[in-house]
Amino acid sequence: MNQFKSILIVILVLFSVKTSAQKIPDGLYFVSGNKINQITILNRRDGSIKATFDTYRGTSEMAFSLLKNIPGSYESVDTKESYILTKKNNLLTLLVLGDMNLVIKKEVLAISKKELKAAKKQLGIKSELSKELGSLWGKKKKKEEEEKGPLEYFVKDATSDFHQKNVGKIVFFSKEPTVGNEDVSTIKTDFKVGDEIWGVAYFPAKMKDSYYLKRLSNRFQDNFGRNHYWITIGMDKMEKDLLPKENEVVNQCTVKRLKKADLEKNYAVFQIVPSSLESMKTDRDGASFLLGRMGERLDPYKHNLRISLTDGKMDQEDELYFGTITYDTTKGTESLIMMAKEIEEGALKAKRAPTPVKHNANLEAEMMQQIELWANTKDWPGVKFHKVMITLDWQILRDDYGNITGNYVEGDVLYSDDEGCGYRNFGFLKAYLGNGQYDENIKQHTIGHRGELSCDKVK
Repeated sequence: MNQFKSILIVILVLFSVKTSAQKIPDGLYFVSGNKINQITILNRRDGSIKATFDTYRGTSEMAFSLLKNIPGSYESVDTKESYILTKKNNLLTLLVLGDMNLVIKKEVLAISKKELKAAKKQLGIKSELSKELGSLWGKKKKKEEEEKGPLEYFVKDATSDFHQKNVGKIVFFSKEPTVGNEDVSTIKTDFKVGDEIWGVAYFPAKMKDSYYLKRLSNRFQDNFGRNHYWITIGMDKMEKDLLPKENEVVNQCTVKRLKKADLEKNYAVFQIVPSSLESMKTDRDGASFLLGRMGERLDPYKHNLRISLTDGKMDQEDELYFGTITYDTTKGTESLIMMAKEIEEGALKAKRAPTPVKHNANLEAEMMQQIELWANTKDWPGVKFHKVMITLDWQILRDDYGNITGNYVEGDVLYSDDEGCGYRNFGFLKAYLGNGQYDENIKQHTIGHRGELSCDKVK
């Protein structure tokens, strides 16, 4: 029993030491900037902090909650801007975070002016550090980077020390990596035709942050408000004697569809170039497009390539995540083109025609009539429509206020033309007339995805 009590006391002491080490002591702190004169910190019973800011405009109060995975760090609660109070190496700092957890303002705190002076010296602060930095993107980015050094991020849930060190970068691997347990022997920046190339973008926060999804992916929203996302890359040669368009390999290429679980991660793993069809894990459409372009646009010598995550706006002054590799195409570019063709042919043969959810001859005929009217107005010459299949049964559509706008149904039409065969999705609507009544006739409402099919599947 006495032994159990001794162990319990040791555990309680260790827990107390750990908890106190995480705490920022109560008290009045001087601040390195001139917009905030002093900050008074008061620890609360639930482990959070109440902070009172004394500024040139008066006083304001803010609550901070403890970041459980980062000892000694607290995050502001219910504030327009994201603030972090963090204690590291006996230095207490206040960070203001911008998009992507980028540190856009940083101030050091100390309990006396003497300690404040020493802290500023330790951080290398030579002038007013709380000056508004504004946006670090755009044309001022390079100049500001030269003046301020590398960009700094606040990482909340790094998977490893390697992740922490590489936030804001794309790291390239010769084999599929395991994030959190990366094999550093597979990290490469020098590749040749036939090599497998993987990329990992390390983020300071989860992908589900809307800013990431808008800037670092391709996306579309379907008729029911569901968002679909893909990792999309751009690739440029870095030849000083070429014009921007001449340097372009691909402006935008889908390489990986993002599932719900991917959006919860603070990194993205994607294959850029497979070594063979058997090793391919890239999105098929993206792989055939990218490999074809690489084979066509990379002349037979060693290239410096810039690879970036992009939403289609390839602008080196405005790119958020990118990395550079060398890629030797002295031999073998024809194999890239051949692989692209094999991917296309294999995908086309394996692709199935859309499957109807039900059959209704009258509705299908009405759909076909609307599609033919659309084709005539859009000047789609030489096309032959073969069959319409109902691929989505009737659904009630509502506006942003919840009001019914109509009854909606979708169909895919099988077609052939001079370029081959395929299918195209159309949406149709019976307008709502009020009092539970709908228009008797459908109207073509939306145009959806379009896909190729082998002609033996189009009947």
